[in-house]
Amino acid sequence: MLIDGTNMVAQTQPGIPTDASLKNSLYLDGKAPIEKRVEDLLARLTLQEKVSLLFGCNDMGFGDIARVGVPAVNFTDGPQGVRLKSSKTTGFPAAVGMTASWDQSLIQKVGEVLGQECLASNRLVLLAPGLNMMRSPLGARHFEYAGEDPYLAGFMVSSYIKGVQSQGVAACPKHWILNDQEVCRGTIDVQCDPRAFREIYAKPFQIAFENSHPWAVMPAYNRKNGVYCGENKDLLRGLLYGEFGFDGVTISDWCAVKDLPGGINAGCTIQMPYQRNEAREKKIMEKIQLGVVSMEAVDFNVRQNLRLLFRVGAFQAQAPGSVNTRPHQDVARKVATESIVLLKNQGNLLPLDAGHLGIIAVIGPNADAQHTMAYGSPHWAQGRSGASNPPYEITPLTALRQRYPDKIIYAPGFTFEKKNAGDNQFSAAVAAAKQADVVLLFAGLDFTLEGESQKNRDDRKDLDLIGPQAELIEAVTKANPKTIVMLNNGAPVNLEPWNDTVPALVEAWYGGMEAGNAVCDVLFGKANPSGKLPCTFGAKLTDWRTHQFDQECWPGTGENGKIVYKESIWVGYRWFDHSKTKPLYPFGFGLSYTDFAYSNFKTKEENGTITATVDVTNKGKRSGAEVVQLYMAPPANQPIERPEQELRRFDRFELPPGETKTAVFTLTKKDFAYYDVNLKAWNTLPGLYELRAAASSRDVRATATIAIK
Repeated sequence: MLIDGTNMVAQTQPGIPTDASLKNSLYLDGKAPIEKRVEDLLARLTLQEKVSLLFGCNDMGFGDIARVGVPAVNFTDGPQGVRLKSSKTTGFPAAVGMTASWDQSLIQKVGEVLGQECLASNRLVLLAPGLNMMRSPLGARHFEYAGEDPYLAGFMVSSYIKGVQSQGVAACPKHWILNDQEVCRGTIDVQCDPRAFREIYAKPFQIAFENSHPWAVMPAYNRKNGVYCGENKDLLRGLLYGEFGFDGVTISDWCAVKDLPGGINAGCTIQMPYQRNEAREKKIMEKIQLGVVSMEAVDFNVRQNLRLLFRVGAFQAQAPGSVNTRPHQDVARKVATESIVLLKNQGNLLPLDAGHLGIIAVIGPNADAQHTMAYGSPHWAQGRSGASNPPYEITPLTALRQRYPDKIIYAPGFTFEKKNAGDNQFSAAVAAAKQADVVLLFAGLDFTLEGESQKNRDDRKDLDLIGPQAELIEAVTKANPKTIVMLNNGAPVNLEPWNDTVPALVEAWYGGMEAGNAVCDVLFGKANPSGKLPCTFGAKLTDWRTHQFDQECWPGTGENGKIVYKESIWVGYRWFDHSKTKPLYPFGFGLSYTDFAYSNFKTKEENGTITATVDVTNKGKRSGAEVVQLYMAPPANQPIERPEQELRRFDRFELPPGETKTAVFTLTKKDFAYYDVNLKAWNTLPGLYELRAAASSRDVRATATIAIK
């Protein structure tokens, strides 16, 4: 199903000052250097105008100063699609699914589409992407984020940011920082040791800043070591603007700054969500006169905000945008397809050959469930900032019925609306399974468990599937051993006790408006699965180090309480490797309908640049894509405990049968460093390091050593 969108022109008009004496000012000259324009406009602003630029002018924007011609610059949410009630925009897969593609060029195209749809919707700042880490699989917003590894997240999000900003729209990675759960996120005090903070949680932001230079960042709700992130000068003026060299705006999460003067002094340049308020502006000006608010801080913040205005072209006519065009839908379908991870395929049950199948039984609560959180559905309120509003969503059942109308029988077996096992529904599902040649069972979660925190819903309580889905899978598999299970979820779920009994398992995440078509393309071989897990799937909750401690480590001690990251750097596969815990499905894992061989792995160092190359050959009979992962393993004799291996680079490419391609990775000395808490700096110790070319964190295909001096 394809619905052509329309080309639209944003409504933002070029800035025209109401003060006629300003009409020939330098800041209005679009050809002048941005920094000269910033200083020219800054010098022309009154103190009250400067103060007004430190706050929103409406619930989703800032600016709107008529005297100097500053228009209102509007924001929008949208990790998975431009989030507007008023127009239908393209619905992409959840961010964790997009990350599972490991396809940086494709994710850049997603960013380009989102930028175009922002322009068409008169939105010049996209409050996305998300960069918080999966320290626990229970976090309710992991579907909005990019998995458990800072390098994977950092590089994938960099591509997303580049795409958005190529259209003249600011990307705003969030939430800076340590907003890794929803429970009490508005007041919780996160205590994280300096090494874990730098190596795990700040690292993806740092990579994004270095590689894509985002024009905005959103400080989080929570506190760090007692100070709210939006009021934390060490986090903002110190680390973000100082060490990382960030030169964009910081847009507070909504009502996240409690002490408005403190936020200004710390470097939170735009505090949201405030309407224009002269009484508030007067109070801030009084505090400036009293020295409570630094004038240096005011000018610093305003400079960043003016720089954003010029970067997004707020004083010029906006470029035309487009919404939900056929090319946009094609990108949504491609990324949905590439996000799918084939976890298990015993006896090569997949891909299915429809020509040799009679009845296909479709079973399970997610077979006909929509997950894009479209406006008007109950999911819109549940998803909140992660919601989108596409014109349609193809469910798996819809796609299957369109393609094979005479073969499909449908028996849900269980629905999310009825949380208990409804015997008649189970019986119908088992009966359908018995008469079918193959069963397609769609299971998993929905946005009653995953989404932004709101009343009566925080993080997940456990890994379990909703209701009696495990029992349904067991009953159906017993009735028909040729049962293929497809999962929709945003983070790891409990696969026991049925994981060993099903012959095929597919992770499809939340696939967006083209989810059903993507799933059918993979199941029936129109597309070869190429997704790789961006997070580790353990067998039980205590496989994760975070859940081997007390409440203080997860989920914290409650409202106005604290949470202590006692697991330190041992997040995700780092802990599974270190503790010799066998995952059900490891980080970076994903099967294909073809086979790839690795050979000729080499490394060299020249003038401080380390280059690693490896040849990859498609040994099978089908075209397919492989994701080559490069891990770094430190010397064994280093004086500090380090992970056994850490992802450093990755590359994804298509290969026809029999063809070979060389993956080339370039690293520098800093890629071998750890954060030295004594030096308060990154430190690369000399020694013989191992580089590993791998198909997953547990499938190393070739190794080579490199001497770091």
